[in-house]
Amino acid sequence: MNKFFAKKVYIVPGNAHRFRSEHDAVFYCQQNGIDPKTIERYDSTKEYDRWLELQRLEAQGRIKDLRRQVEFELIPAHVETVHVRDKAVNCWMAGIVHFPTKKEAEAYCRENGIPLASICKSTPRYEPVYKLVTIEQNAVYTADFVYIEDGVRVVEDCKSDYTRREADYILRRKLMLHVHGIKIVET
Repeated sequence: MNKFFAKKVYIVPGNAHRFRSEHDAVFYCQQNGIDPKTIERYDSTKEYDRWLELQRLEAQGRIKDLRRQVEFELIPAHVETVHVRDKAVNCWMAGIVHFPTKKEAEAYCRENGIPLASICKSTPRYEPVYKLVTIEQNAVYTADFVYIEDGVRVVEDCKSDYTRREADYILRRKLMLHVHGIKIVET
């Protein structure tokens, strides 16, 4: 059960039985040689029943391109470039000319008839090393179902009366309208 007392449903493809716990579904998969990664998870029986109904509508041709658990990015992640350390980079000299690698110094010596023994390491130079660090993760809204009906993309979410009033959901619903111009259909 989740925090709103909706009973989760676990479905194993090819089996009509609804499992009430993930443990039971995994056990069934292990007993029958099925990969447990194929288990479909639904947040409620209402969501699973709506999925079956939408599949029937798609089979009848009334909707198309039916997908579930589709993510929409509401706020992108924020990253920052941070100086991590300074890395010592060896330099090589052939005569009075500096080279970043020993191979380049050797090639220069061969081209100009300078003995390879004259190649030596010079004092290393230090280069800064930077790394991208995520300051804030991106914020996404995961829609239960997305499909095309009469040429219009529909984003649908199964919500109970209680979860419709949850502050987090209300904010994400408003951001979907503001950022993507999508009004969520609640069932």
